[in-house]
Amino acid sequence: MPSLRENSQRIKRFRELKATLRTDRTRLLVGIDVAKAEHGVHLRHAHTRIVAPTLTIPNTTRGFTQLWVRIQQAQRATGCREVVCGLEPTGTYHQALATFLEGQGADVVLISSSVAYWNRRTQDGTWDKNDRKDAANCADLLEQGKILFASQPTGPLAELRRLVKLLRRARTELAACKARWRTALRPSLAPMGEPLPNRLRAELPTVLQAWERPTRGAPAQPRGRLPLGLATACADLGAQVTAVQARITTIEAALTPLAARLPAYALLRTIPGIGSTVGAILVAEIGDVAWFTKFSQLRKLAGLDIVRVQTGQYAGQWRISKCGRGLLRWALYQAAGGLARTAPGRARLATLKAKRHGDRFAGFKAMVELAAKQLRLVWGVWRSGTPYDPRRTGGLRRQPR
Repeated sequence: MPSLRENSQRIKRFRELKATLRTDRTRLLVGIDVAKAEHGVHLRHAHTRIVAPTLTIPNTTRGFTQLWVRIQQAQRATGCREVVCGLEPTGTYHQALATFLEGQGADVVLISSSVAYWNRRTQDGTWDKNDRKDAANCADLLEQGKILFASQPTGPLAELRRLVKLLRRARTELAACKARWRTALRPSLAPMGEPLPNRLRAELPTVLQAWERPTRGAPAQPRGRLPLGLATACADLGAQVTAVQARITTIEAALTPLAARLPAYALLRTIPGIGSTVGAILVAEIGDVAWFTKFSQLRKLAGLDIVRVQTGQYAGQWRISKCGRGLLRWALYQAAGGLARTAPGRARLATLKAKRHGDRFAGFKAMVELAAKQLRLVWGVWRSGTPYDPRRTGGLRRQPR
């Protein structure tokens, strides 16, 4: 169901709300605890009084209509003209309600689950959790202005995000297959500290043979040396891997023509290290660069922002937060890996490693910095609307954070 307002208008409204929610007393705040069967609702006149501490509505169209009737009654009682609804997203159960409320003219924002977790304890000083407390917690965070933008993409971007979710699920299944091979089946064939003999490697399905390097000597022929149970387990895993790899190939083939309909995709493809699949994932995960006002916001979305524990004279090691969108961070690592295979990228990576001489995590930290560099290039190219030009961007020289 399409949004009634364009995201460009909604982001402007969101920034206005975030700046004024802490002080404005003329709004009716609606905290909603989202669930599968029914939602908990808390109505509050901002910074003034609680209008309805507990309401329960079914997750149906009739329930949505009953909620809006109650909100209109509260508006007449308080004199508030603006309605702001804060939802803590639970899977996709909040989408139908969010679309309905936007259609009625209310402003809909999201509440971070991690922020709600820590703020819930401040409500009454207890550790318990229930629907009534969760709804009041959402309304309290609305008063504090601790909200997130609720994007509702439509058209090619919405379809691209669905395909990216399918791709992430398929890649997760492929990673699980690899873990099963390393932890359950491969140790049963030979010690992990030595390569798999060719006579045993030949007994494996082709997709599993690709995960093991052949040893020196003439290639062996399969002769049924494996026990029946182990051979059946390897054949079953090989069939799973083949099916998952076929799904990944099909999804990636569908990603490219869909992403090509978005102007940003062609711009990102001009950046070294960004291929067709990675470019489609970047566009799907970021959405629209106009939603962000500064680069640090985009870096937080990718979970590449730097965090460090510091107190008094103690200062711990820096690390990345790993918050935000994990798939976006994975795509940036892939782009950094592609960049590292080029001559300028190898030189840049060697320089970063040399700066961290003696650090056992030097390679990983260098790749993190290279991924952050890729993200900054994405930011600059997308914001400017012009293709990547090393003469204009300064090539691979380090840019200020």
